[in-house]
Amino acid sequence: MRGTRSIHRLAMFALALFACPAALAQADLVVRNAKIWTGGNDRPEALAVRGGKFTVIGSNADVALQIGPTTKVIEAGGKRVLPGLIDAHVHLGNAARSLSALDLRGASGREDLLARLEAFARDMPSGAWIVGTGWSAESWPDQRPPTAQEIQRAAGDRPAALIRMDGHSLLASDKALALAGITKEGPADPPGGKIARADDGAPTGAVIDEAMTLITAKVPAPAEEERRAALLRAIGLCNAAGLTAVGAIETRETAEALAALDRETPLTLRIAVTVWDEEAKTVDAWKPTLEWAAKHARLSPRIRVLGFKGYMDGSLGSRSAWMAAPYADDPANSGFPLAMASDGSLRELILLGASMGLQPAVHAIGDRANHVILEWYGELAPAVRAKVRPRIEHAQHLLPGDIGLFLTNNVIASMQPYHKADDGRYAEARLGPERVKTSYTFASLVNDGARVAFGSDWPVVSNSPFLGMWAAVCSRTLDGRTFVPEEALHIEDALHLYTSQAAWALQSEQSIGRIAQGLQADFVMLDRDIAEVPAEEIRDVRAVLTAVAGAVVFKAE
Repeated sequence: MRGTRSIHRLAMFALALFACPAALAQADLVVRNAKIWTGGNDRPEALAVRGGKFTVIGSNADVALQIGPTTKVIEAGGKRVLPGLIDAHVHLGNAARSLSALDLRGASGREDLLARLEAFARDMPSGAWIVGTGWSAESWPDQRPPTAQEIQRAAGDRPAALIRMDGHSLLASDKALALAGITKEGPADPPGGKIARADDGAPTGAVIDEAMTLITAKVPAPAEEERRAALLRAIGLCNAAGLTAVGAIETRETAEALAALDRETPLTLRIAVTVWDEEAKTVDAWKPTLEWAAKHARLSPRIRVLGFKGYMDGSLGSRSAWMAAPYADDPANSGFPLAMASDGSLRELILLGASMGLQPAVHAIGDRANHVILEWYGELAPAVRAKVRPRIEHAQHLLPGDIGLFLTNNVIASMQPYHKADDGRYAEARLGPERVKTSYTFASLVNDGARVAFGSDWPVVSNSPFLGMWAAVCSRTLDGRTFVPEEALHIEDALHLYTSQAAWALQSEQSIGRIAQGLQADFVMLDRDIAEVPAEEIRDVRAVLTAVAGAVVFKAE
């Protein structure tokens, strides 16, 4: 009789397991009573995570069977939950360095900038380099930047380099110019760069694009422990912004430093690296970096290497974006291609890198720069394009006939919507009313079926994806004007470009970018419902909780 009862109990246990296998699969984490945007048409209220992946997405009742004695349960209280947000274009190494730099983003004019520099310099040792970031003169009452002499007076006996917010020009002090060997006698402008000079040949302090390395190469590198701590802090700031993955434009040195950190303790951010070799100016010089990138597709558990970064031109703000026609406010200037774009060796680099299975990601802002790179990408065999997924970084200003080439040539437009809010203050003055009609063509590209991914370009601007979504949806500039509203997106489109479409650009769509069973359990909970708040309030949205692989990596106080 006892044996019969035991057999009966085993049979009933097996039947229950067969009927509801999830009943014994205790979740590590459950979120319930939420408003979940999965990236699809369903609107579930709960999710369960086990082993770092989503296992159940559905109703509160659906996840109830997953809750066991060790399950962490998060009561969402009706809050909006999104897939982990993905920024397709950041510079973590630069962001880490900027954390200890003088922040000039809020400077209201040249006198304010100099006052901030003087105050910052007081706490710096004698002779120490001062690096400032983030200034932009377009909103100043007097848009003349300070001279090298004025900067030197504010900095005291310290060399100073003040990098413009777009990273494509800087202002150097007299001492910084002297340390770089920039004098009245020379050197000549390097290919793809410019040293601004007065009528008598004396440098004014402004240094543009590829000439900037003459100055920045003289700035001492931080100590190793200082750099590691700054990188971890930058990653934490990404998590606080609701980011769980980024596409990072980094030097090989920074990528290896991040991988070393990841191997010690798993990083709280997934990082897809596009490697950039600042020193390489020829294809031969690039080859060791390409070979390293091809060999290290998986650099560490959470760091992959996708491809390489090239440059076509500079920026609109520095008037170094390569345009098909002269600038409206500088008729003698159409911008210029940078060194490898000018001699065509960037085309050779793209063909070589793509043949090695590496993704080309090329910076192009001006309409002429975008036209040429679209042509070069068009030379790749269709099968190669489909495999490597070439990207244009920024794609800000396009010739009308080139919009359709993104779809035709299978090219990803990797765009940064908050730049529209910034550059929109002065874009029409630079380009005139007709050419700006095909600037920041978010809606045109999306409606055409092209692949578009959103990012920030941090630390050039804030890493907040909510500021980016606000700019994409509202078409408002930082000074409150409406700019190219016909290219505005619906909030759902913007969400896709920061999730599933960014995952596609980073060749990660099979693991992240959506809330779906079997995908990595990356998600973010918001302080308000981004899908329902008035459009102008999108910029005020904040993450209250961020999770990577089901582990909470940020929680707001």
